Amino acid sequence: MGAINDWGQTLQRADRERLENLIWSLRGQDVSFVYLASWHDPLNNLPQYAASVFTAWRLPPDAVLVVFMRGEDRRWRVEARLGDQARARVASPEWEETLAEARIEANRAQPAFAVANLADRLLDLLVSGPKQPVETRRSWAWVYAVLALVGAGGVFLALRVFLCPHCLRPLRRRASFRGILWTCPRCRFTRTGLR
Repeated sequence: MGAINDWGQTLQRADRERLENLIWSLRGQDVSFVYLASWHDPLNNLPQYAASVFTAWRLPPDAVLVVFMRGEDRRWRVEARLGDQARARVASPEWEETLAEARIEANRAQPAFAVANLADRLLDLLVSGPKQPVETRRSWAWVYAVLALVGAGGVFLALRVFLCPHCLRPLRRRASFRGILWTCPRCRFTRTGLR
C-alpha cells in the first residue's frame, strides 16, 4: 500500500499534493506517515481495525498510521497506530492533543484539512522535540516570596507601632483626655494613637 490510501474520497488534488509534501518532510525526520480513509469498518472497532491494518500491511517500526473512518452517523472518527520507533520519538501527551484536534477538525471542517494539519503538527513535534514540563516550583516560589514580603511588612509595621523605638520595649496603651496614648514604661516615650 502507498502512503496515501484515500478510499473514503476525502482529498482533492491540491489536498493530496499538500499531504504528499508533508509526508516527504516527515520522511526527512525518519517517520513513515501512512493515511487511510474509508467508509467501512468490518470490525466495528476502530482501534482494533487500525491495529489490524498496521499488522496486515506490515508497516515498518517507524510508521505512523492515521485512519479516518466515516461512521453510519456520517461523522468521521480518527484513530492512529504508531510503530515502536515512531512511538519512541513522539511525546504521548502532545500526540494525544494532536489526535483530539484532528477528531474535531475532521467533522467541523473537512478530513483533508484535518489530516494535513495532523501531519503538520506531527512534523512540528518531531522538529521541536518533546515539550519540557514547566516547573511549578518556580511559580510557587513567586507566591512564597510575595507572602514573605507581605508578612515581613506586617511584622515590621506591628513592631513599629507596638514597640518603643528607643528601647524596644512593648508600648502600653492608656486613655487620656486627648485620646489613646501609647507609652513606654521604661523610658517614658509617648506616641499618640489614632482617634
